[in-house]
Amino acid sequence: MTAPDYFDGRLFTALRAFVAAERGAVFCGCTFKECNFQGADLASFSFEDCVFADCNLSLIQVAGTAFKGVKFERCKMEGINFFDCCRTVLSMHFLQCDLRCASFAGLPLKRTDFTDCSVREAVFSKADLSGSSFTRCDLARAVFQQTNLEKTDFTTAYNFVFDPESNRMRKARFSVYGLPGLLEKYGLEIE
Repeated sequence: MTAPDYFDGRLFTALRAFVAAERGAVFCGCTFKECNFQGADLASFSFEDCVFADCNLSLIQVAGTAFKGVKFERCKMEGINFFDCCRTVLSMHFLQCDLRCASFAGLPLKRTDFTDCSVREAVFSKADLSGSSFTRCDLARAVFQQTNLEKTDFTTAYNFVFDPESNRMRKARFSVYGLPGLLEKYGLEIE
């Protein structure tokens, strides 16, 4: 059995196919810039302290993929099922990303930052988002059901609607403008 491919501190620019043919490839401290991996199978790959900038990662397959200390900046990431990725080392941060229809269901995402992202129709059911933040994020039709939202910051998030009784929300932060999204189930008219 051969050792998996290992890449350390490399810069990959404008790739149209993934650079590693071997399953289990390891990328440490690498930067991927303006790459198009739409629909690629990244199953069982490992990314540690990597940055993806201006990449298209929509519909990638991430079964068993490890994301540790990974930053995604201005990436298109529609429809990714993160539920399948490796949970033991999961640590990601998102800046100005399009995460529409992504699934984070059941994941341990403590202290994850989502900043200026479109998280429309994403699924967070049964995830642990405690201590996370959704800074200036569009959460239209995002699903939060039995989700741990303790100490999560929604003060600048918008378009969200979810039931406080169906989620753990102790010390979660909201602005007064977010109250309609928390009270919608009661049919109140808030002016």
